[in-house]
Amino acid sequence: MAAPLSSQSTFLELNLNNQERPGLSFSVPKKPSLEIFSVIKKAAKDRQIDGILLNISSSRLDREYIWELRNALEKFKSSGKKIISFISTADLDMYSLATVADKIIMDEQGMLMLLGYSWGRPFIQHSLEKLGIGVRELRYMEYKTAAQTYTRDSLSEEDRVQYGEILNDIMTLTRNTVSTARSISPEEFDAFINNEFLFSAQNALSRGLIDFTGRKETVKLSIKELTGTKDEGKNGAKSDAKSDARFFLYGDLASSLSGSKNFYKPESAGCIFSRPPIIAVIYANGVTDMKSGIAAWNLAQTITDLSKRNRVKAIVLRVNSPGGSAEAADYVAEAISKAKERIPVVVSMGAVAASGGYWMSMNASHITASPYTLTGSIGVIGSWFFEDGLNSKLGITSDFIQLGDHADLLTGVILPRRDLSPLEEDRYKEYILDLYGDFTARVAKSRNIDIEKIESIAQGRVFSGIGALNAGLIDSIGGLEDAINIARNLAKISEKKKVLYDVYPKPRFMDKMLARMLRSQNVSDAANLDLSFLNKLFPMHFPNALYLLEELQYRIANNGKVMPILPIDSIMTERP
Repeated sequence: MAAPLSSQSTFLELNLNNQERPGLSFSVPKKPSLEIFSVIKKAAKDRQIDGILLNISSSRLDREYIWELRNALEKFKSSGKKIISFISTADLDMYSLATVADKIIMDEQGMLMLLGYSWGRPFIQHSLEKLGIGVRELRYMEYKTAAQTYTRDSLSEEDRVQYGEILNDIMTLTRNTVSTARSISPEEFDAFINNEFLFSAQNALSRGLIDFTGRKETVKLSIKELTGTKDEGKNGAKSDAKSDARFFLYGDLASSLSGSKNFYKPESAGCIFSRPPIIAVIYANGVTDMKSGIAAWNLAQTITDLSKRNRVKAIVLRVNSPGGSAEAADYVAEAISKAKERIPVVVSMGAVAASGGYWMSMNASHITASPYTLTGSIGVIGSWFFEDGLNSKLGITSDFIQLGDHADLLTGVILPRRDLSPLEEDRYKEYILDLYGDFTARVAKSRNIDIEKIESIAQGRVFSGIGALNAGLIDSIGGLEDAINIARNLAKISEKKKVLYDVYPKPRFMDKMLARMLRSQNVSDAANLDLSFLNKLFPMHFPNALYLLEELQYRIANNGKVMPILPIDSIMTERP
C-alpha cells in the first residue's frame, strides 16, 4: 500500500465496542484477545500508521484486561505515535484506560461517573431459612469465607480486612495512573471522586478531565492538532478531503466512529513453509472441575500432548478460575509439573486465579498476574445444605430404612433430610485439615518457601496481584503479553525469530458458525436481542441474582464436598 500523502494522517481505529457477548454462566469468564495485542504491536511498527483512535464509547471490559490493554497502548506510544480516546459513558476503570491517550474526546451527550471502588457480597441466609433450607459452614481457616453467603447476613471482620486491603491496592494504582496521565495531584483526584463524581461532557471538559467534546468531526480536528497537519483551504475555508485523516478499522463496523471499511488484520507469523516455533496459549476458564469449567481431564491431556510436540517451545496457561474441585486442580498442576521438565510453562493469571485456581497454577515455571488479579486463598472449605422445613412447605414426606449409623446422611428428596451430627462434623474437620495441610505443603514446595511462612499467608486469605507478589505467591506483575514474552525468553527464542501462537482449546464447529454469524452485519442486530439489555437496565441486581442462583446450584450439586473455592463475589460482575 502506498504511503499516505504528506497532508494526511493515517489512524487505526481500535473499536472495542461490541467485543463482548456476555453469557449468563459464571463458569465461562471472558478471555482477552491475543489478536488485539497483535494488532497494536503491528500498528506500532507500521510506517503508514500515525496513531490509534481508541473507540471505547460503549465498551465493558474486565478490570485486569483494561490494565493489560493500557500497558500495550503505552508501548505503542513509546514508538513515537499518538493515541486519541473516544468515550461516551465511562466509569473510573474505563476512564483510566482512556487516559493512556494524548487527547480524550467525549461524546457531547456522554456521562462520566468517577465513583471509586466498592466491594460487597449478597447474603441469603434468611432466604434459605424462609425456604426451609439449613446450611452448616465447615470452616476452619480464618479467611476462608466462601460459605458465608449462606450462613451470614453481613460481612465478617475477616472479609473487611482482606478485601479492604485489595480495594486499597486497586485505588492506589488507579489514582497514580490517572493523576500521572492527566497531570493532576492525588488530592485533586480524590476531590473529583468524593466531591463531584458525576460529570457531563461540558463539565468534564471544564474540569480538565477530557480535551474535547464531539464526535467524528472533533476526532478529525484533534488529529490535525496532534499531528500538525495544516488545512489547505484558502481564507479559512475547510480543508479538502486530502487533508483529513484517513482510517483503518479493527473491530465492529456498525459501532465504528470512522466507518472505515479498510479492515486492519493482525500480524502474520510469516510464511507457512518457514515452520516457525510455536508458543501454545491455553485458556483455563471456570471452576476447577473434571468435566465442566476448566475440564481438567482434557486440559491436563492438552498440556501433556503439547509439551511433547517438537515445534512447541513453550506453553502459556491463562487461568481464570475461582477454584472448585481439589482433584481437578491437582490434575492440571501435575500435568504442568511434568510438562515443564521439557519446556517452560508460564501461567498468566486473569481476573481471578485463587483457591483451586491457584492450586492448578503453582507448579508453573513462572507465574505472572495483573495488579487487579484476585489470587491466593490457600485454603479449603465445606458446606452442608440440608432440609429444614422445605419438604413440609412442599407437602413432601419420606421414609427410609438403614444399615450403618451414618447411612442416612445423604438420604432425602431434594436435600439431605438432616444436619450433620457432632461426630460427622468432627470427621469433616479432620478431612478438611488434612487437605489444607496437603495444599500448604504443595505450595511451600512449588514456591520454595518455608512452610511457616506459607501458613502465615494462607488460612484462605485472598490477595491482589500486588499483595501476592509481596507474599511470594507469584513471580511478577504482568499481563498475557508479558507472560508470552517471558515464555519466549525462557525458551531462548530470539527476538528476531517469528513465532506462531497456537491457541487452545480449539473452537468447535458450532462455535465457529456462531462467531461467523455475529460478525455478519445482517444478524448483528438480532444477536443483540439477548438478556444483555437487562444487564444495562439492572446493572447490579439482575446479573448477580443469576450468578447467585447458578453458584447455589453448583454448591448444592457438590453438597458436602470439601473444596478449595472462592465465594460468589469473586465471579460476579463488580463494575456498573
